[in-house]
Amino acid sequence: MRQIIYRSTSTADTRRAVDEIPGILRQAVARNGVDGITGLLYTQDDAFLQAIEGPPESMTDLLARLYRDDRHRELQILVDRPVEHREFGDWTMIHRDRRESIDAFDDRLRVLLAGVSDETVEHFRALQPA
Repeated sequence: MRQIIYRSTSTADTRRAVDEIPGILRQAVARNGVDGITGLLYTQDDAFLQAIEGPPESMTDLLARLYRDDRHRELQILVDRPVEHREFGDWTMIHRDRRESIDAFDDRLRVLLAGVSDETVEHFRALQPA
């Protein structure tokens, strides 16, 4: 099993980026489910942070698609490592709507990161709103 954590910036303006997230998620769920890839997509304004994990050959293919995807830029790999077990059993997305309190958002994120390695948690905590 291979795990990659990366961050990137949306090429859309912030409002349009928020509107595009459901479509991005639908495509990812369909394609990644077939390829055995799971993970967590975190968005904050125009920033994306994603942890993905799955079979090495599927991950290599996905990474190539991500680099070609023009919906984001400045893709930066933060972690690329082998893992024995999935840290994320399901594909999910978390995004803070401006109407949601920071405390409520933090509670949702805490649940999703339960049981995840400290290294992975730190990447997600770094992008949380202050």
